[in-house]
Amino acid sequence: MSERSKEQLYGMHINMYPPSRQVDSAGNNGPADNQRTAPYPLEDTQEVINPVPLQSRSTQSSIGVTSGSIPAPRVISPTDSRYERPFAFTASGSTDSLNRATRPGISATSSVETFTSASDMQKPPPPPYEETETQYFLREKAYRQEEDMAQEVMKVSPKKNPLQEPSRRKTPPPKNRPRDLSNYSEEALEFHNIYEITVNDSPKFTPEVQMKWCETLLTYSFRPKFISQYNINAEKLKRQLTPEETLKNQKIILEHALKVLTKLITLQFGPAMYLMGTLYSHQPYLDIKIQSIVAKNDTKALDYYSRAAELNHADACFRAGISYEYQRGTPPQLSKDNCLQRAVKYYELGADKCLDASCMYKLGMLYLHGLEYQRVILSQDVKKAILWFTRASYADTEKQSPSDAKRATQVSPQAMYELGKIYEFEGLPPSLQNALLAASIQPNPSKALTYYHRCATQCSYPLAQWKLGHCYEFGELNLPVIANKSIAWYAKAAMNKPRGNPMAMMALSGWYLTGASGVLQPNNQEAYNWALKACQLSEGKLARAQYALGFFCENGIGCPPSMEKAREHYHAAASAGHQKALERLKNGI
Repeated sequence: MSERSKEQLYGMHINMYPPSRQVDSAGNNGPADNQRTAPYPLEDTQEVINPVPLQSRSTQSSIGVTSGSIPAPRVISPTDSRYERPFAFTASGSTDSLNRATRPGISATSSVETFTSASDMQKPPPPPYEETETQYFLREKAYRQEEDMAQEVMKVSPKKNPLQEPSRRKTPPPKNRPRDLSNYSEEALEFHNIYEITVNDSPKFTPEVQMKWCETLLTYSFRPKFISQYNINAEKLKRQLTPEETLKNQKIILEHALKVLTKLITLQFGPAMYLMGTLYSHQPYLDIKIQSIVAKNDTKALDYYSRAAELNHADACFRAGISYEYQRGTPPQLSKDNCLQRAVKYYELGADKCLDASCMYKLGMLYLHGLEYQRVILSQDVKKAILWFTRASYADTEKQSPSDAKRATQVSPQAMYELGKIYEFEGLPPSLQNALLAASIQPNPSKALTYYHRCATQCSYPLAQWKLGHCYEFGELNLPVIANKSIAWYAKAAMNKPRGNPMAMMALSGWYLTGASGVLQPNNQEAYNWALKACQLSEGKLARAQYALGFFCENGIGCPPSMEKAREHYHAAASAGHQKALERLKNGI
C-alpha cells in the first residue's frame, strides 16, 4: 500500500466518529483570507511530554522536574500574579507523581512540557496586558480584585494618579452592577454565559467547567467578527479593533486557552489530554485552524491519546487504536505486528470499558476478515464480528444489560450498514460468504432491509440512504420499483451534510438523463452537473463518474462538446479499470 493510500485511510478513519462533546458551532472561522499564522510560536521546541502547573515568579525556582538527561524547561509566568488568580487550583501530590504512569511504548520517566509564547521568550517578560492608551480595553479587568486596585493606587505618584486621569486609566465598574447585554450578538451572549460560569468556578477549578472554558476560548479565538468586537472578559468594545489589535486580542485568548489546558493536563484530566492529542495530530474536533496553534507532531499526539485512553476516554481509545493500526507516531523500533496488537488492545479497551461504538465497529471489522501481518493477530470469527456490530448499532437493546443501555452514548452507523451487507449476503466476497454459511448464518433480506432503513433514518448515513434508493430503483431486497422513492433517497444521500455521497449523485445524474414518467422531467444540464459534483467530491477516483463526464463531453450533453475533455475523462476512468472507457479509447476516440 502506498504512503498516500495509508494517509487517506488514516484520515478517513481518524475522523469517522466525531465526539459527542462539542463547542457550539453556530459561528465560523471567517473567510479563507483570514487563515494567518498565530503571532507567536506556541509549539514547544523540546521533545518533552508532561506539562506542569504554571507557577508564579516566587515559586518558579522550586520546580525541578526532569527526565533523564533533559533538563526541565523553566516555566516563565507573567509578572502580574493577578493574571493567574482566576485559574488557581490545588493539585493533590507533587508534580513528580504525575509523571510516573507507565504506558506501552512510552518512557516511564517522562519529562516536563510547557507551551512558550513569543512574549515569554523575552527577559523579563512584560505584563500580559499593558495598560496603554490604545490597549487598555484588552485588559482583563474582571480578574482584578479590589485590594489589587487599592495597592496600585498607593504605588502611583500623586501627580500621576490614574484615578484622576479617566482618559488613560479607568476604575472598573462595581462588581454587582449588571452588564448591559442588549447589544450583544447571539454568539457573544453564549460566550458571556460561559465566562460567568468560569469566573464563579475559579476558586474550585472544576475540570469539566474549565474544559468547557478552554474549548470556548479556542473556538472563539478563530471567529474574526467576535474577536474584533469583544475581549476575553466578554465585554463589548466601544469600537471595532484594527487588524493589529485583533491579532493581539486573539493572542490573549489563545494563550489563556493553552494555560488552562496545561493545568487540566497536570490534573490528569482525560478530555484535556485528548484535546491536546487532537491539536498535535491536526485532527481537532473543534472548529479551529489548528495549524496556527501547534506544529503537527504524530508522536506527541499518540502519547496524549494513549494517556487519555488509559483514563477511559472513549474517543482517545479509538484514535490511539487508529494511530497504532496505521503506524502514525509509533516508535520506529516497534514492528507492525506489535503495532497491530496494540491497536487491538485499545479497541478492546474502548469497547469493553468505555462502551464506545466506534471501537466496537473496528473490532467487528477485524473479526469479520481476520487480522494478520507476519503472524495472526486476530483469527477470523464471523460470529464475534456480528456480536460487536450488533452491540455497536444497539439494534437489539432489549438484549443488552441495563448498565450497557445506561452508559451507551452513541451508535455506529457503519456497524448497522455492515450488518445490512452481511444479511443481504450478495455482493460479499466468496470467501466471506463461505465463512458465514459455515457459521450457520443465512441470507435474510428482511433483516438486511431493517438495518439499512434504521441506518438511513436514525443516523442519516448517506451510504444507507443511497442503498435504499438503489433498492427502490432496481427492486432489490423484495422492494417494489418506485421511481419517486428512489429519487427521494438518492437526493437525501447526495445532499447529506457535511458530505454527500458521490454514488447517489451519479444515480441522480442517471435519473435526470432519462427522466421518470410522472415524476421527473429529463434535464441534460442537471445530469451533467450531478456527474460533475460526483467527480469533484470523489476527487476523480470514481470511475463511473469519470466515464459519464467523458460521455457527456463527447456528445455535448449538458455541456459544450469537447473531444479533448472527453478523452481526458475516459483515460481517468480507464486507469481505474472501467471497461467501457477502455473500449471507447480502443475505438480511437
